[in-house]
Amino acid sequence: MINFKNSNFFYDPFPHCILNEFLDNRIYNQICNEYPDHSHFEELETKYGENKFKKYRFSNSQKSLKSFEKFLKTTSATKKFYEYLQSDQFIDNLDDFLLGNQVDLRFKNIKNLSIKKKIQDFFFKKPKIDFEFSSIPVENGYILPHTDGGNKLIGFIIPVIDNDTIYKAKNLGTKIFQAKTDKYKFNFYNKTVPFDHTELIRELPFEKNQMSLHIKTFNSLHGVGPITYKNEGQNLFRKSISIFLLR
Repeated sequence: MINFKNSNFFYDPFPHCILNEFLDNRIYNQICNEYPDHSHFEELETKYGENKFKKYRFSNSQKSLKSFEKFLKTTSATKKFYEYLQSDQFIDNLDDFLLGNQVDLRFKNIKNLSIKKKIQDFFFKKPKIDFEFSSIPVENGYILPHTDGGNKLIGFIIPVIDNDTIYKAKNLGTKIFQAKTDKYKFNFYNKTVPFDHTELIRELPFEKNQMSLHIKTFNSLHGVGPITYKNEGQNLFRKSISIFLLR
């Protein structure tokens, strides 16, 4: 289902890449049209006194799993895509792609779970992935540089563009950083880093039918914004789908 052929792969400061035209255009547009109404979303609260982000989400977390599954049943393309992401076919295709780019994450350990573990995952409905509809206000929205939680292997970001007005906003892309200060260079457990202690390496474009992925490492710093937008009376959001493959 995902086309891994049209890619730009980068290795510095950590492995990440852009996949262009990663879905059939018809399927991508249908997923955009099925994006949930903002009434489904909750505003995320930061922990430990960190002003980590200004964003909303609707996900398959345990807290919202029932409402997420109920919503998913109302969709067609999104449901099919979600099911594909939890299949062995996806793992096989992703593994082939990464190995072809000299990145070996030993995915056989994910596929060859013990019978006991498979039974536990079935009864507790534990997914192989975190799947999140993410929504960031374009007026001063941001996510501070961070490396993702230690239980994650890979993060995927899919821009959802159902309104071209979004292109009037600036700093929409996912930014790849490296730490300028030694004390921030080892960051396995996802402590945020102030923007002014990072150096921007590149900004991954926020474009239609594009997916970026990044490998979780001790220095996989990435973030968004701060987004700037000249308010014209529209309550716009940077919509995306964030997917995390779990260890």
